[in-house]
Amino acid sequence: MDDATGTAPSGVAVQIDARSGYLCDAGLGVAAAVALFDADGVAHAGRGRGAIRMVEVGGARCVLRHYRRGGWAAKLSRDWFVWTGAESTRPFREFHITRRLQHAGLPVPTVVAARYLRAGLGYRADLATREVIGARTLAERLADGADAARIDWAALGAMLGAFHLHGLWHADLNAHNVLYDGDDRALLIDFDRARLLAPCATLLQGNLDRLARSLRKLGHGACVAGQAWSELHRAYDATTHRHTGSR
Repeated sequence: MDDATGTAPSGVAVQIDARSGYLCDAGLGVAAAVALFDADGVAHAGRGRGAIRMVEVGGARCVLRHYRRGGWAAKLSRDWFVWTGAESTRPFREFHITRRLQHAGLPVPTVVAARYLRAGLGYRADLATREVIGARTLAERLADGADAARIDWAALGAMLGAFHLHGLWHADLNAHNVLYDGDDRALLIDFDRARLLAPCATLLQGNLDRLARSLRKLGHGACVAGQAWSELHRAYDATTHRHTGSR
């Protein structure tokens, strides 16, 4: 796909050359995507391992996330990934899976554009999504006593069940990747390395276990051991069982 310009099957404009590649919403256009990623923006820190910037484009604010490594791999390189082809790059894969989830009616941020930059035998990458107005993570809400009391754990369980009905396996479901908008509606974010499996596959239960570990790590073990987690699980079970006919 090197040195090519065209339209992907998902209906998004694509431009790929030997050095860099862009994937963007057809309504945005590649030239605007290039300008978007090149903009300085306002740096934000503290959410996940990735560096994020806020950039305004076409009257709307976008969140730009630079892909970074975690764990032992970060000691070798913080943001360089081995090249195995354009469609295998992390931003292109995340762009496509997020669009699929959005088209299925699931609550996810609106993805705008993806970019990779070739560097030797590897690449560095970025992803742009529309800003979620009034965004707060589950972790941030739990840290605020008054806000924590308003969390609808049943609604969260039903939302996670809806994603699992669609077969989504989230590689890093934690309290930082559950986001709430200004109306307290929950969304899932960060689909880097996510996969689509058979609906309600056994492996998906590990997502809930990972979220529970995240809550304990943040000092909210009482949520997992108490009424909150019971409400989440009841709603999750009701959502998945109702549609799979397992009851």
